[in-house]
Amino acid sequence: MSAPAAGPRTAGPPSAAGPAGPLTGTGALARLLLRRDRAMLAVWLLLSWGVAGARAGGTYEALYPTAEARQDRYDQVMSDVPMYLLFQGPAYGTGVDALLVQESFGAATLLSALGAVLFTVRHTRTDEQAGRRELIGSTAVGRHAPVAAALAVVCAAGAVLAALTCATMLASRMPAAGSLLFGLVVGSAVWLSAAMAAVAAQLTASPRAAAAGAFALFMALHFVRGISDLGGPGLTWLGWLTPNGWLQRTRPFAGDQWWPLLLVAALLAVLIGAALALADRRDLGSGLLPPRAGRGTAGRALSGPLGLAWRLHRGTALAWLAGTVAVCLPAALAGTAAMEQYAVGDRMAEWAASAGAAPADVLFIYIAFSTVFPITLYTVQIVLRIRSEEADGHAALLLSAPVGRVRWAAGHLAVALAAPAVLLPAVGLCFGAGAGDTATMLATTARLVPAVWVITGIAMAACGLAGRAAPLIGYGALAVALTVEFGQHLGWPEWLFRAFSPFAHVLPFLGVPGPGTLLALTALAAALCALGLAALNRRDLLA
Repeated sequence: MSAPAAGPRTAGPPSAAGPAGPLTGTGALARLLLRRDRAMLAVWLLLSWGVAGARAGGTYEALYPTAEARQDRYDQVMSDVPMYLLFQGPAYGTGVDALLVQESFGAATLLSALGAVLFTVRHTRTDEQAGRRELIGSTAVGRHAPVAAALAVVCAAGAVLAALTCATMLASRMPAAGSLLFGLVVGSAVWLSAAMAAVAAQLTASPRAAAAGAFALFMALHFVRGISDLGGPGLTWLGWLTPNGWLQRTRPFAGDQWWPLLLVAALLAVLIGAALALADRRDLGSGLLPPRAGRGTAGRALSGPLGLAWRLHRGTALAWLAGTVAVCLPAALAGTAAMEQYAVGDRMAEWAASAGAAPADVLFIYIAFSTVFPITLYTVQIVLRIRSEEADGHAALLLSAPVGRVRWAAGHLAVALAAPAVLLPAVGLCFGAGAGDTATMLATTARLVPAVWVITGIAMAACGLAGRAAPLIGYGALAVALTVEFGQHLGWPEWLFRAFSPFAHVLPFLGVPGPGTLLALTALAAALCALGLAALNRRDLLA
């Protein structure tokens, strides 16, 4: 008996909405990403919300209760303390609401951007490198769905952050228009940095390079905006060339200019379109910037784990060194002229006395201290390469040779510990050229290195003890340190900074750290690293 001939295939149920397109499956992937990272997303949103709206509950009125006090704060921002202009931006009014936004702008936008970059890269380039993207692509999922889903989740988180910020200010009886505008400013920082990260994820095959590149770009644009404000009317045009300048010039509670958000929306559309277009032009697992082909034979340096680790990190390390010099040297040379005006202020003299430096060098010391945060982010990424090597299967292949786990991991750890010991002195040399006192600036930046090592040690201990949770702990430790440091500008108690951040113990403006402090931080970092290596030697791979 023969089977009946198959008839023509009929259309599916109404749920089949037509032929599959490049965005097919975006909604399902977005729900999956939310389920995977709901806890980490919540922590990031709470931290960013706390920084953006921490002072809206009446504490700012208590700090500056009179018109004279508010005018004094305005004068400090605009004429007395150049760091306020560089890191936070100008004040556009003497009202309490306008001053609050001025003080919160830098911390809120940078912390929001950091989380957006990390989550976007995690759900695009990291998933692709780990093989999850290929597995998902074998199902009914469009080519653009993973990028679209990642952007949808992160941008939705940005909308939630904007709503929370606005609601906090409204609850504090601040004007509705300014509250909504500042909420959109914080949300725009998330949306723009996520789009930058999506583009970076198409350019390079390395998740670390994509994340570091996108956040470094956002931070560099923030400092370009700061140099524009620091330079006075003659450099105002420079601030209009950066999206960070557009956000600053919306002027919440001081005129409420809405039209710069149109520039933000246009740039956002261009970046998202570019990310999707670039995704069509590359192969899965690769980037548009192909890695440089290596030599046909390995040199002697690759005969051990340390040489292999240096070979893996060499390109990124040299790029960080070049980028550090490219950012710090122009800032040092430009800051020399700026400090001729600001060095005569009482606040500069007070800070200089605390740091044991000349008033004209305070700006350079402050900027040099601020560089520890991106440099620490880079060292954490180096250490977490240990975990990604496990996940990719490279560790199992390498450990099948006569190489022990401790030697293998110690190679990556050595590069991570050496990075700040090279990059921070490079910062000192650059600002020493501006200050005219290279020895003092080198000593100042060298004292920052042990604090970076402590966060590096936390990441190493997390790799050994926590395994899968290592990225959360490593990046979380840096996020906490960054948050409590920004909290000092928002009036948080100093003990919170000292308890939860190793950087509090090397901050020059809290007193020059002595040898005992530096040795204690170094010993703590060494203990954390030893703990991580010992734990890694005892646990199962991928555990």
